[in-house]
Amino acid sequence: MRTPCRRCGLVVGLLVAAGGARGTAQQPPAASYLDLYRELTSLTPSTDRVADVAHLVLHRDAAQLTLDQGKLYLLSPVGLRTVAAVFIGTGRFTLSPTIPAEQAEVQRFAGAPTLDDTITEAVFVFADSTADQLRGLAFGPGDIPDEVGDHARALINSLKADHDPGFDASVLEPLLNGERSGLFLARMVRAHGDPVLFELDPAANEAMQLYRPVSHMRWGSHWAVVTQFPLSQPLAGTGLEWTHRPRLDTPAYQLDVRLTSTGTANLAFAATAAVRMDADEGVGPWLLFDLHPKLAVDSARWSDGSAVSYLRVKDESDLWVRAPRRLAAGDTATLTLFYHGDLIDRYDNFFYIDPSASWYPVNEQGSRLATFDITYHSPPYYPLASIGERRDSTVAGKVLTTHWVTPQATDFATFNLGQFENYHVQQADAPPLDILLSEEAHRALAREMLDAGFMPLPQQSHMRENVAADVSNSLRFYTLLFGPCPSSHFWVTEIPYGEGVSFPGMIDLSWATFQNTSRDGFDETFRAHEVAHQWWGNGVRQGSYRDKWLSEGLAEFSGLWYLQTERKRNTEYFRFLDDYASDIRNDKDDAGPIWIGYRTASPKVERGYEVMVYEKGAWVFHMLRILMLDLGSMSDDRFKATLRDYYTTYRGRPASTADFQRVVEQHAGIPMDWFFDEWVRQTGIPTYHVSWKIESADEGRFRVRFYVTQEHVPDTFLAFVPVALDLGNDRIVRFRLNIHASQQEYVSPLLVTKPQGIKFNDLHGVLADVKLESWPAGR
Repeated sequence: MRTPCRRCGLVVGLLVAAGGARGTAQQPPAASYLDLYRELTSLTPSTDRVADVAHLVLHRDAAQLTLDQGKLYLLSPVGLRTVAAVFIGTGRFTLSPTIPAEQAEVQRFAGAPTLDDTITEAVFVFADSTADQLRGLAFGPGDIPDEVGDHARALINSLKADHDPGFDASVLEPLLNGERSGLFLARMVRAHGDPVLFELDPAANEAMQLYRPVSHMRWGSHWAVVTQFPLSQPLAGTGLEWTHRPRLDTPAYQLDVRLTSTGTANLAFAATAAVRMDADEGVGPWLLFDLHPKLAVDSARWSDGSAVSYLRVKDESDLWVRAPRRLAAGDTATLTLFYHGDLIDRYDNFFYIDPSASWYPVNEQGSRLATFDITYHSPPYYPLASIGERRDSTVAGKVLTTHWVTPQATDFATFNLGQFENYHVQQADAPPLDILLSEEAHRALAREMLDAGFMPLPQQSHMRENVAADVSNSLRFYTLLFGPCPSSHFWVTEIPYGEGVSFPGMIDLSWATFQNTSRDGFDETFRAHEVAHQWWGNGVRQGSYRDKWLSEGLAEFSGLWYLQTERKRNTEYFRFLDDYASDIRNDKDDAGPIWIGYRTASPKVERGYEVMVYEKGAWVFHMLRILMLDLGSMSDDRFKATLRDYYTTYRGRPASTADFQRVVEQHAGIPMDWFFDEWVRQTGIPTYHVSWKIESADEGRFRVRFYVTQEHVPDTFLAFVPVALDLGNDRIVRFRLNIHASQQEYVSPLLVTKPQGIKFNDLHGVLADVKLESWPAGR
């Protein structure tokens, strides 16, 4: 969640299509957020609106809810209309995903690719034609069991935010705006399992959504996604670019930020944000933005100077803004917001500025892609770096004013400042770098850890030079591999977190990678990973959450490739792949495939996203590299050309997994559906049972006969497994075996010398387990 009828009396069957005009205002929008919120959170059954139900069938695209026998209780109105009801009786719910990967997710949840179960209760909330259709029932007075109101309140409470008056936006938005949007939500009690929540959310790219209950204390939410997929006839705008259908664009921001020293040596944050809004379709008048919970809104106005009505949810990120009227397709408006708050924390010599914090109003109705024009006013003794190109810098008294402009649209803006020293680096064939770090902060941190009884990380000498070398060298390496560097100058800053974040022209690296460079290669890979995002994620944007592996997995692989090149050996490269393979094997059955993106993380496998999207994503690119490798010359040229072509084709644009597959097919020269289905959309990892024997052939030559069977994967699974035969005197013969279930015996090419050693799955060519066995008796 953020994700028609004819009169039937008591017993006549009713077929209801997913219904109602979408995106049209059917009631006046709410004048008061709080009044509507109170009505919604106080839903109660009406004693004079109870009806018997017999075989009522509600179709919602790929879902069907059948209320076979029971009673329906309408709940109190919200915004002058009926939006909720409770059914108690016997019924059935079926959901049939249209995408094989989503059928597999339902299989993991329910034991079958289609959810089909008896229900004993359903609580509905709707903003479609359901209320009109239910008028065909014979409503009248009736007794209301206590559980009707209790269970309605349980559903509503599960959709509330942690702080009043926050509420799930996918449900709240159409009610605030008086829309008949097509929203339909139902919490159902199943006869053979935990309750489920089904939602058809027309504001989402993937409108069909099924959820299962999880622990709010452990997971921060009451519901976790089981499956989600688009409508069979998607609405306008459905496609790439993450979660929301593009109903409202915010293509340009002008931000003025004041960072002022306080008496406690902290920094006070205050800002003015002017955001242009372009309506792609009818939307509003209530509009939703995301703003950091620590920021309070002082006032807001429209471009004509009129005041803005808004609702800020305390300690939550929701900011609701009410436009003077509903925006029609093609309308443009400019909102100016004045706000302040304790955005920046300080601990000793470090300022804590979350790189991903929504420190300006972020659009929640469509694409976040925008240009940014930002002016900062800050103390001159705290060097500052920002996304964008620095166009101007002046000092007046105790205020440094810098002006930054992004030359291209990007989906997020960030900045960082601190008690930094600026280390400027310019290497040949690489863009200039400004490294911002505080060596004194590192020394102070080490002293504090010692005082507290902890052994601090050893502080390396030349920390700025070591970090700068990896950033600059990887920039140069990737430019040669992939194409011209997207930015002409880079700011590299340290942040007091354990992560790295990359933005166009700006890279934030954890303080720990400045403190010490580990010998195992982690830090070189970590730094190079963030640099690679300048190409993968910033240069080519991932099309949706399903395609996040094209950013994170490719950046992770690029970091390993850089390490392999810098170390001039394969040892660490393959060791990282082995470690990743162990993680993947442990989590594959619970996390799901790469292609479900963030949904691979769950209460059961909290590292699922990292393991599948980052680590298995890196493995997929490694396997492509080996699959496209010329085994005669050991040339990577075809794989390099593939990535370069992918970058050149989609630079500045979003790309999907299908887009990338098409580029791979152009260079591989064969269809690649099998590869992407097996490794991106499915979870299987083959186990190969391998036997071989060396046979004499004509004219004193030899051959190797292999007997191979595979398990733990479908019969349709195939792979081109590289094999290396050692003929001695530094002579290696390499070839591939096309392993599949319909064949078990394979023969090598003819050999002039008897092999001295054999390596099956050479170069880690396939993510697989290999079991070496004796030649089967009787064969």
